[in-house]
Amino acid sequence: MERTVELPSSASGKGFTRFWAFTSVLLCVLFVMNLALGVVTLTPERLLTAFVAPAADPAATAILFSIRLPRALLACCAGALTALAALTLERIAENGEGHDPGWSGIMALGALGAVVALTVAEGAPWSAPGALIGSGTGIALFIVAQRRLRRVWQRRAVGWSVAMIAPVLAFALLIGDVRIATWVRWRLGSLEQRDWQTWSGVWVLLLIAAPVGLASASKSGFLWTRYAGATLTAATVVVAAGAIGWIGQAAARWASVAATSGMQRAIAAVLLGAVLLIGIDLAARGLTALLPSLSLVSEVPVGALLVVLSLVSFLTARIRK
Repeated sequence: MERTVELPSSASGKGFTRFWAFTSVLLCVLFVMNLALGVVTLTPERLLTAFVAPAADPAATAILFSIRLPRALLACCAGALTALAALTLERIAENGEGHDPGWSGIMALGALGAVVALTVAEGAPWSAPGALIGSGTGIALFIVAQRRLRRVWQRRAVGWSVAMIAPVLAFALLIGDVRIATWVRWRLGSLEQRDWQTWSGVWVLLLIAAPVGLASASKSGFLWTRYAGATLTAATVVVAAGAIGWIGQAAARWASVAATSGMQRAIAAVLLGAVLLIGIDLAARGLTALLPSLSLVSEVPVGALLVVLSLVSFLTARIRK
């Protein structure tokens, strides 16, 4: 008999309050660190000046509001929605397993859809509809695999295969194209060059995906509502940060330690997802400073670190068994 992932037991309501307070403080600390640290370090004095008297330090103001603030906000939103997507996939599968929207192949197909739209329509605004179609196709394939395949390893093999094949197809579409760097960021998952222009293609999806995703992740609902929630959240993450793995499943599992209800678990997962992605993005930027210059990307993609974390998590789980 196949073993499935067993979620930790729920904690008391007081435990959730402590968890919520600690995670919120940690998120605020990491957020401020993302605003302050980079190629140009902004001291607390310069940060405060940029907020209260922007004209007094134009350079710090430009760095803060044009580059780092939109990126940090995007990291929080993408991490939170990834966690909601993972929770919704659990409700779709209804088999007690943890499912990651990245390693299930859903985000990979979303990224492929964005690339197809980018290639055919030759316009960045079409990447969002492309991501929605690709993610929706990935969810449909996920549902078929969950219903038709009886063994855990078979279902996971399908997801892993899609997660590896879809990028190859995307590469074939853009090979020799000047937008190949865009493909690399979409595929690996990266917050590089994410600014307010990126928000122009994300904010509409975000306003819809956030409430729908929260509802589908915290309540039972019908299959079509879960399908819509998973599709919207996964597609929004792809447009915002690309295909990112591990964070969703990790946040969903760890949230169960502090959760006493479906809504509490969804809130805990949202906080954890935001903390994980903004923290890993900060680590990726720090690692970039220690490495020689890269080719298609100017900094280490967060997805590269997430692959390492995924392997470590997988091997640790196998050793414990």
